[in-house]
Amino acid sequence: MFKQTTILAGMLLAAGASAQTTHTFDSPTFDRWNYPFNTTPGVRTAASTFSSGFVPGMFDDRDAQFLNSFITAGDVAPALGASNYIITSATATATITGGEFSYDNVYNEGASIDLFGTGFRGGLNAFAYGDSFTYGFGDPTSEDIRNAYATDYAGGVSRDVSNNIRDGFTPTPFAVGNIIGEVPGTTVTGSGQIVEFTFDLNNPDVVSYLQESLNDGIVSLSVTSLHVAAQSGPLVFPVFGTNENGTPMTLDLEVKVIPAPASAALLGLGGIAAIRRRR
Repeated sequence: MFKQTTILAGMLLAAGASAQTTHTFDSPTFDRWNYPFNTTPGVRTAASTFSSGFVPGMFDDRDAQFLNSFITAGDVAPALGASNYIITSATATATITGGEFSYDNVYNEGASIDLFGTGFRGGLNAFAYGDSFTYGFGDPTSEDIRNAYATDYAGGVSRDVSNNIRDGFTPTPFAVGNIIGEVPGTTVTGSGQIVEFTFDLNNPDVVSYLQESLNDGIVSLSVTSLHVAAQSGPLVFPVFGTNENGTPMTLDLEVKVIPAPASAALLGLGGIAAIRRRR
């Protein structure tokens, strides 16, 4: 009996003692300039973020978005139950490759670079959308048709924040970009600057989104901003590097994985029964 109990205790300890591990993703599996008139989805070397200028009935407020999806399943075991992923740190970076734009490192419509999760329409998910699926179905100048959209996952719901100005609400980004070496409240020019996004893990919606994404095996993020662009005008908005030009987005996650309840049950009564049968 002592031997049986000792074996069971050891199994439970081993199952429950998953160490906290840092997972570094040097590039996304899929990245895309998520813009209605991008004719080279998935292979473009740059992705900008800007506003349409808030034209009533035309284009989303957050017109050009930058989509990045990281398949995590090979590093973090998926399908263990969302609540079993304990996330203690999450950071992403993006690299500026062009533009001249106003900058703030706190939420500021017109100056901040905002990081959100990504929601999908039409029964799609991050795997199915990839980086080359159709932007949307219908007139590309229309609002609310993009198949992949920035979401703040408010209350655990994939709320589309692409038209938050039109709809009169203030979204809550997962993180606001901090451009290393640049002073908030100034104009950023040049290229090569690193934008660092530190996820707000005090926000339960952010934590819930990341947990559910790890459970699915893919984390999909959307970078947006509300810098106003003009047709054929100067690049008064940030431009980012992609996989294709060698300066992709990165993602670092510190995660502790707890065994799924089903596993614990198996090691419980089922495990005891199995041990007894072997005696």
